[in-house]
Amino acid sequence: MHHYRYPFHPPMEAANVQGQPLEVTVIACKGLKDTEWLSKQDPYVCIEYGSTKYRTRTCTDGGKNPTFQEKFMFPLIHGVNEMNLVVWNSNTITGDDFIGSGKVRLTKAITQGYDDNPWPLWTRSGK
Repeated sequence: MHHYRYPFHPPMEAANVQGQPLEVTVIACKGLKDTEWLSKQDPYVCIEYGSTKYRTRTCTDGGKNPTFQEKFMFPLIHGVNEMNLVVWNSNTITGDDFIGSGKVRLTKAITQGYDDNPWPLWTRSGK
């Protein structure tokens, strides 16, 4: 789950969003695919919007329901209304394992100033 919010009053027209700050809080994931057989997985989240990329800390032994509570700031880009998310399992032996990915629509955050809806993630097989 994620929160998307403007720190101040949001612009109401998309033409005015260029360069405005967008605060994104990565709160938690629920019901992730488990990529580990013998131990709990160690998930982290990568966020990409335009050319700006961030990643959360690794939630050690986070398993299927990791929590993060991390905030990131992005400059809004006119005409770019989606953010990409990818969740990985940190694995130092075999390389990090893909858990799931998704796209987050920013329309509500841009027009109303806040969006606290959960967003689905998809595995490579579409689940």
